[in-house]
Amino acid sequence: MKSTVLNKKIRLYVNIFFGSVLVFAFLGCSKSGDKEKIIARVGNEKITVEEFEKMIENAPYTIEDYLKTDAGKKHYLDELLKEKIIIVEAKRQGMKNRPQVKKRFIELEKRLRENQKKLQDDILLSELLKEKITIGDSDVKEYYENNKEEFDKPVEIKASHILVRFEDEAQRILNRLKKGENFSKLAKELSVDKTTAQKGGSLEYFGRRQFVKEFEDVAFGLKKIGDISGIVKTPLGYHIIKLDGRKQLKAKKFEEVEMEIKQVIEKQKFDDWMTKISKKYKPIVYYELIPKSNVLEDKKNEK
Repeated sequence: MKSTVLNKKIRLYVNIFFGSVLVFAFLGCSKSGDKEKIIARVGNEKITVEEFEKMIENAPYTIEDYLKTDAGKKHYLDELLKEKIIIVEAKRQGMKNRPQVKKRFIELEKRLRENQKKLQDDILLSELLKEKITIGDSDVKEYYENNKEEFDKPVEIKASHILVRFEDEAQRILNRLKKGENFSKLAKELSVDKTTAQKGGSLEYFGRRQFVKEFEDVAFGLKKIGDISGIVKTPLGYHIIKLDGRKQLKAKKFEEVEMEIKQVIEKQKFDDWMTKISKKYKPIVYYELIPKSNVLEDKKNEK
């Protein structure tokens, strides 16, 4: 039974890596001079020692230990073999010239070009940000000293919120709350944050820098348990926040928050730089053209 499951796993990974062999010479060669040696061949198809080693390196961790053994490597080659024989036979029958295959090849080439562009863009983005967003040790220390009270007497609060898309809708809900309607009940009925809505809007306890600044500033500004905010606009929509609890935590040493502070400064510097560069290029956006259909849901239903 165990062997059958392993066979299925390896066959699956072979399909992913898309390679195979017919005859293998030896499995232990890893010297640089041996890298180009052909470890296996079937028809005009071949695989070198280097290519096989790369396949092994990219294998999922679930079979990693098994592939460290000679038996595991041989087993892997056996599965690669079956795949390669089918590929050779498909080429012999002229599958590459069939219309449906050509169509899929064209689609694949398009996706590869798109992926290549995305990867190139990612490299450009990361290199530029690395150059523009620099943070020194002195920046981190200065932030810590300037916000000493926050770290000496850290506070967490417990809050609930109601999130809606439109301001007039938020105003109607706020009016109902002022008349004494139950916050939790309205959150369950009207909040578009479905994760918290089912819990009456509860966010449980949280500290600073866990939510967007607009939300956080208002939430931490509420003084008494049970206080309800006005309408708070964030990139997510319009919130109404209720303070449910507050607790004092122990002081945090610099070493405990150093990485957290770096992330805060990094975001601040990025936001400042992004605002500056956006003014330079003045992007034009047509939000009304955003598709109304849920692409992710459609994709899920296709499976």
